[in-house]
Amino acid sequence: MANNPEQPQESVTVSCRFCGAMNRFSTERALLDLQKVICGQCKGKLLRVSGEPLTDLRNEHIAHPWDREALAKLKAIPYLEQILGKLLGSTFDKLQRFNHLGSGIRVDARQAPRLHKLYLEAAGRIDVDPPPLFLVQRPDVNAYTTGAAQPLVAVTTGLVDLMSDREILGVLGHELAHVKLGHVLMRTVAILVANGALALLNLAGLAQLALGPLKMVLFKWYQMSELSADRGELVATGSLTTHIRTHMMLAGGSTKLADELDVAAFVDQANDAEAMRDSELFVSIMEMLSGSQRSHPLVVWRVHHAINWARTQAFYDVLAGAPGSRPLIP
Repeated sequence: MANNPEQPQESVTVSCRFCGAMNRFSTERALLDLQKVICGQCKGKLLRVSGEPLTDLRNEHIAHPWDREALAKLKAIPYLEQILGKLLGSTFDKLQRFNHLGSGIRVDARQAPRLHKLYLEAAGRIDVDPPPLFLVQRPDVNAYTTGAAQPLVAVTTGLVDLMSDREILGVLGHELAHVKLGHVLMRTVAILVANGALALLNLAGLAQLALGPLKMVLFKWYQMSELSADRGELVATGSLTTHIRTHMMLAGGSTKLADELDVAAFVDQANDAEAMRDSELFVSIMEMLSGSQRSHPLVVWRVHHAINWARTQAFYDVLAGAPGSRPLIP
């Protein structure tokens, strides 16, 4: 029986895209530095982690199974997407665009070109046409994608001031993964519901959307969509260390203490938290109950899932690409 490509493994096998040779290597060793994984025959780099565009990346490559399952339940509701699309439609998109044009900075080749370059690199890694990017003046460390049919991406000055360029690249990849996977409309609806914007929904006869069971499904999917976007973030940077450090900074980053924060220690913390949840029934129950009130999964839980995915055959298949997928450049 073939191994499940989503199952963490001690070793994986990939085909060299330059010479076609099959290579087997340890995932633990590879994750120390993915750029150093080379073909045993031609010595070319086996993994595409140097910023090159991944023009063969498909949705199913990064969509987390729990995301796909929860989103399918939402999309199974008859006409939900069509009605919501008409309800929000171009009006909501225009308002969002105007608000960001009026109060933020539109990033492009002239405005914040370094950030713009990172954004284009992230878009190439995720293989998606990048929507407009805005820099907004806010102290919180955050980035978000908003809109309905025509999304936009925004990052806060708090995030840009705290994180390194490679960490920012990962965050941008995270947001663009939401765009690629078609998350934006449903996530916008979830935010409106969470903020109590029910009058808008009632105007379209959609008051049932706020009822308990459906609201729980919507919020649960919102959290699961973060796991997929985290995979996009990891693919964008091609570095598990950068990915973990980014989430460590989200958990408790400080410009004053940045040099004193340790990635390995944060991984140990994530493992301790996962073990505590698994072994303590009360903690597990309380975490489950409180989880329905959060927009995002716990940071250490997200790190735990990212590490597991980085040990799967599926992850290395994405980074390896198919033989002949780009010119021979060792």
